[in-house]
Amino acid sequence: MSGESRTGQRAPGSGDVLSRRNIVKSAVGVAVGGALLAEVAAPSASAAEQATTVESGALAPAVVHLTDAAAIAVDASLGNDFRVTIGGNRTMGNPANPANGQQIIFQVTQGSSGSFTLTWGNAYEFSGNLPQPTLSTAAGETDLLGFIYNQSTGTWLFAAFVNGFTGSTSSPSPTPTPTTTSPTPTPTPTPTTTTSGPPPTGYRLFPSINGPSSPVSYSGDFLAGVLFCVTSNCWFEGYWWWVCPTGQPTAPQKFALWQIYGGGQGNVIPGSVVTSGTLTAGQWNYVPLPTPLPLSVGNVTGIGAAVYEVATGFVGSFPDTNSQFGSGEPYASGITNGPLFGYSDQGASAPSPTASTSFQGAFGTAGTDPSVNLPSQGSSSSNFWIDLQVSSAAPSGYSGSYRLWPNYPTVFPNQSTIDTQAQTMGTQFTLSQACTLNNVWFYSPSFAADLPASTQIWNATTQTLVSGTNLTASWSGALGSGWVANSYASAGIVLPAGNYIATIYYGGGKVFYLESRGYFGAYQGHAGPGTNGLINGPLSSPAQANAFNPPGGNSCYFVGGTAPTYPNTWDSNDGGENRWIDVEVTPS
Repeated sequence: MSGESRTGQRAPGSGDVLSRRNIVKSAVGVAVGGALLAEVAAPSASAAEQATTVESGALAPAVVHLTDAAAIAVDASLGNDFRVTIGGNRTMGNPANPANGQQIIFQVTQGSSGSFTLTWGNAYEFSGNLPQPTLSTAAGETDLLGFIYNQSTGTWLFAAFVNGFTGSTSSPSPTPTPTTTSPTPTPTPTPTTTTSGPPPTGYRLFPSINGPSSPVSYSGDFLAGVLFCVTSNCWFEGYWWWVCPTGQPTAPQKFALWQIYGGGQGNVIPGSVVTSGTLTAGQWNYVPLPTPLPLSVGNVTGIGAAVYEVATGFVGSFPDTNSQFGSGEPYASGITNGPLFGYSDQGASAPSPTASTSFQGAFGTAGTDPSVNLPSQGSSSSNFWIDLQVSSAAPSGYSGSYRLWPNYPTVFPNQSTIDTQAQTMGTQFTLSQACTLNNVWFYSPSFAADLPASTQIWNATTQTLVSGTNLTASWSGALGSGWVANSYASAGIVLPAGNYIATIYYGGGKVFYLESRGYFGAYQGHAGPGTNGLINGPLSSPAQANAFNPPGGNSCYFVGGTAPTYPNTWDSNDGGENRWIDVEVTPS
């Protein structure tokens, strides 16, 4: 890797810091009126007990990454440590589902330009001795604010403020230099890993190629990542990391999976953070997840495509092969292995569609924790020799729920909408076996001014409402917060195998939904992610060409009405648009 960064001409080390993450082991204590934030540690598993250790919910139950929006939604039942990077002047919403005596901390980081302000909801109470503080103003600075919930007054009492934590922006010393390894490594059989062996079936980006024989000499913090998508619903099983025969750290290191929605922006997928055992030099090391994670469908053109990045971090030297993903280089058209696709770098023929600043391969020097800092810089189209494994089959014995768009927290759109009409709109789906209805999900975009009033399930064969499914919405999240669910948990509804439509009903008046054109079909010469349909276990949704008729298209809608109406219309000009209505079911 050369010392020249290709992220807006910034030198290595100047990457954006999305958030700061410290593991809160058990509980967070706040010194009232002061600046002390104490962590209470709980016992953890010995590294000698298992080759791979995992951050379990019992060890880190309180870390929640909030979605940046004009009004930031907070659900107090999700944890105690809430983190957000603000990209504009924001309002912190009143926390839903609080518990008496609950202590929470907000870690608020200034976005790329800094000087953003934060207005607090009316449930936050400040005092004369500890008034509402002024946030730090510099980009990348983080402030910590602590509150305690008083149930008798229904308010969150402001208890602590610590400001001015700064991200690491200094250049590494020494600056990473290019390796002399040949741009196209010699293929060799993949060696046995140091941890547990990989599943018998699965797909990788580099299944039969070893990395370089020696690393770049380096002594600072380093993060490495690779961007990918899956072209059909898959399960993410674990990480692969090449360790050179000599000169590279072998100490346990952390790995994380991000969903990318912009240049230098992303969300850590819950359940994806894992720490390896001691690594073995001279081979690929496999670091499996304890439980595989379902992934949503992406593609190269990217109209609504889910883009992911695997990342790792450590201190010291790293493997690097220059000139791999750029124009005219070995992976200029990306890497395809079954449903797994690795993107090219920007300027080549198959770059990540999220933004022109999403580089392949990616690196960063802002820290060593890949669940805090996203590797988002690029240099010389380098391959840093991090890999991943996915499978098209659900894990053996899996008994959980299924969604059409799992682990896709922030939708990558291509079209907003000014539509304010009353309407029923939905997504078609098929069940191959009887399933219990858990939730109907709806994506409420940041520009939305209202939420739908109710949700329904329609039998697409009889064009009638399924009994008990016309449910007034009690959304799990706030307006504009992204995916929100209307729960059917108490309804006990079992849907037989068959064809259905999951819908939302809105009575009209305000902008309320996001539209991604060309998702289930082709639009402006590009095939969308859902062109071949979506299949996740017993749950599937048809491509535009195979949609139920009537209406004949997926997604579908009915404009007007003072009550939900069977959606018998579709727009033939938008190439199978998607309005992001999802359904969650569990096999009965």
